[in-house]
Amino acid sequence: MGKITRIEQQKKKKNRVNIYIDEEFSLGLYKDTVIKFHLYENKEISPGEISSIKEFEVITDAKEKVRNYISYRERSKKEIKDYLTKRGVKEEMAEEVIDDFEKADLIDDHKFASVWIKDRNKNNPKGNFALKMELKGKGIEESEIENLLQSVDEKENARKVFEKAVKKYGNNKASREKIFKYLERRGFETQTILSLLKEQP
Repeated sequence: MGKITRIEQQKKKKNRVNIYIDEEFSLGLYKDTVIKFHLYENKEISPGEISSIKEFEVITDAKEKVRNYISYRERSKKEIKDYLTKRGVKEEMAEEVIDDFEKADLIDDHKFASVWIKDRNKNNPKGNFALKMELKGKGIEESEIENLLQSVDEKENARKVFEKAVKKYGNNKASREKIFKYLERRGFETQTILSLLKEQP
């Protein structure tokens, strides 16, 4: 058994403290962990308790990382799992964290995919094929993607990109191949591109 002889606020991170056992630094913990395990100065603590605290701290740290990660934009479950895995979080712990965030409605693949498509259509239009490949890469189920893409006006998106390409390359016979390839790279179907080219004088 050891005794907690000091609990000290960390200077750079206000939500963390340093724990000293028998006058020696032992752990850096989140305050949530301190509360969870009722840690206080002069409390006696066993190696088994320390082991449990460390395990809980890993999960708490993972949750803090995820909170920060999702604060910038919506994230898919696959993105978050990959993010945690790269930071050394074990798979079962990563899944536990993701499950907790799902239950709190902070992670939602349907919402993520909807926002992704909406943002793409507004800021960087692409063909449905390109959108599908992007979302599959984010771990979204194909049936979910197909359902969401039904509401996308692909021809209108192609027209937006086409108008941008015309401004960039000009509107003449020599530029048509460049325009075609520009739209093709953005995932639009051949027939859609040819239809827009035919509409040009």
